[in-house]
Amino acid sequence: MSYLGNPLVKFAINVLVLIGLFMINVYLGLGVLTAYIIFRIYTNRARIMCFIGRFYYARNDIRKTLAWYEKAYKTGAAAANDVISYGYLLLKTGDLERSEKIFNSVWNMKLSNDEKMLLRSNTALVLWKKGQLDEAIALLEEVFSEFKTTTIYGSLGYLLILKGDLHKALEFNQEAYQYNDQNPVILDNLGQNYYLMGEYDKAREIYEKVMAKNPDFPEPYYNYGLVLAALGKKEEALEMMKKALNYNFTFLSTVKKEEVEKAMADLSENA
Repeated sequence: MSYLGNPLVKFAINVLVLIGLFMINVYLGLGVLTAYIIFRIYTNRARIMCFIGRFYYARNDIRKTLAWYEKAYKTGAAAANDVISYGYLLLKTGDLERSEKIFNSVWNMKLSNDEKMLLRSNTALVLWKKGQLDEAIALLEEVFSEFKTTTIYGSLGYLLILKGDLHKALEFNQEAYQYNDQNPVILDNLGQNYYLMGEYDKAREIYEKVMAKNPDFPEPYYNYGLVLAALGKKEEALEMMKKALNYNFTFLSTVKKEEVEKAMADLSENA
């Protein structure tokens, strides 16, 4: 059995070689070490650029985030997961055409099965935003048949609600709840499903659980506001919708800021 493929063995050999070079000549050792560092930076340049992009994303600087991901993508050396993340960020900011092109380009890369499923699930979101709801659902259902994750449950659960077959959607969203009853997106889908079916008390019960998690996106607050309004609690509904306005609305948000503001205006009028 050969140990040369072991990363630790390779590292040890490199260190020994470097020590040998320093023993022969310090300047030779420094030259080789400098060349090696430059080589490693070059070969990992895309990964470094994506790391910088994630740094800016954590600070909500989406412009710089996208700029660094674009640089990484242009190297042609970015990992598939990083390219998919770039496509998703473009989609989230509303650059639908560019996002689709990025996702299409990933198919030319060597992909693991998980990466293929991730790519297909993101492509489904593109189809949804292009107005191809049936195609988006069909693609997500294909993915779901062999790749069940919280994210897939969340995306497909919402699209089924959007399709309008609330009984089918409810069956799926209840299954999603059994899969992960702690995820705010899954909980929001189930709560919204109950609300649309007129089961306001069940919806309120779900949203009380959502609120305990302090979700960081606007939909749960808006949807809970609708539930409270349906239960005649207009002041509480208004307060909840005000909270929705504290969070970012993106191209992938399932409710627009204007919808929240209009609902608030209607509630204030009829208070």
